[in-house]
Amino acid sequence: MQQKPLTIVPVSLHSAPSTDLPAPSLTSSGSCFVKSGSVEVTFQNGVEERLIQIVMRELINR
Repeated sequence: MQQKPLTIVPVSLHSAPSTDLPAPSLTSSGSCFVKSGSVEVTFQNGVEERLIQIVMRELINR
């Protein structure tokens, strides 16, 4: 079975000073781990929900 080549898109994340964002918890071990085929993604506590939704949409469309 032939696999599609993966497209890797480089991104840069820059912190934006805002009091509206929750501070990530450094003492908590909570995280979300998603594995789909050969792709593994880990989200730590404090990540914005919209970023999780974007990544999940991309995984579904593969």
